[in-house]
Amino acid sequence: MRKFSPALALAGLALLTGCGGGPASVACPAMAARAGIGLDIEAPLAAKVAKATLDGKDVPLDESTAAVPSTCPTGGPDQPCSAKMVRTGAKNGFLDQAGLKLEPVRLSVRLTDAAGTVLVDKDIQLTPKEIFPAGAHCGGGQPQAGVLVAADGAVRQRP
Repeated sequence: MRKFSPALALAGLALLTGCGGGPASVACPAMAARAGIGLDIEAPLAAKVAKATLDGKDVPLDESTAAVPSTCPTGGPDQPCSAKMVRTGAKNGFLDQAGLKLEPVRLSVRLTDAAGTVLVDKDIQLTPKEIFPAGAHCGGGQPQAGVLVAADGAVRQRP
């Protein structure tokens, strides 16, 4: 008959908890944030915008989407539900800016339509914040700021 071995039990526990990291240790993904400025343009203004620039640099724009519930079967709370992505009528983009600092920066925002007519041409002061994609404990932080252009053309820093 075999005897209970506390040493063997502790070794097994260490193996299950990540070999010394303990239950509080968290695995970090191998990713980092991008330094730069995000741009969001609200609908219906976004429908008119063909080109966006920040400090004279072109910002590629994408259609903004949001997840909305699609189907949920009737039944208990443990039944699976689904969602689908729908266009919101807004647009968004991101301008990579290596060397961006965590201090106030003045930025010009210019939006034009397909004919080249200027829709918005304003300056704004932003203060970038350090963004950590998986939490500060994982590192990979970079300075980012965001600009929101409202439907009426008002420009403000995105929270």
